[in-house]
Amino acid sequence: MSTRRSHRHRSLAAVVLMSTTLIAGCSAAADVSPPPAGAAANAAGAPTRVEADVRFSQEMITHHWQTIQLAELAADRSTDTYVRELAEKIKQGESADIELMSGWLRSWKVEVPARNDDALHEMPGMLSATQVSSLKRRSGADFDKLWLSVLGKHLGSGVQMAQVVVALGQHGPTGDLAKKMVADQSAQISEITERLA
Repeated sequence: MSTRRSHRHRSLAAVVLMSTTLIAGCSAAADVSPPPAGAAANAAGAPTRVEADVRFSQEMITHHWQTIQLAELAADRSTDTYVRELAEKIKQGESADIELMSGWLRSWKVEVPARNDDALHEMPGMLSATQVSSLKRRSGADFDKLWLSVLGKHLGSGVQMAQVVVALGQHGPTGDLAKKMVADQSAQISEITERLA
């Protein structure tokens, strides 16, 4: 019995350490005021949220803006049916996510990040200005290969961000969205990997 308990304690410690490392790597410099009394409710009976929930929505909105920027590049430069359809699917899905997360932030009276393509490279896990410029200079099959490669990495950073809030968040709807993102984006990454093989 003591051996199993010790094993569970070590496993929990490993999860906490991994989550702490991920959130350090994926966090932006946004200054989010901590909710009162540790966990704040929006109103009586409303789902509880903590700083991890607020930070996730703010940072994922910014992350989604860059994904949409990539999708718009594909619409202009790719002639591949798969790439163009994937880009449109991602643009529609992430636009809906942005609207949902923006609503949460407004209800929490927290700033909603606006789109600023020039500032999208500053947050950890985002594509650099050089990578985006390289994409803009390409077209056709050359563009498609690079686009799929950088999109896969970009989606991977989004999966990490979602895993962090699943582990640390308290807001049920945020957790549900994050779990859906992990499933959907992991599937897209696998599909992209097969396409590039």
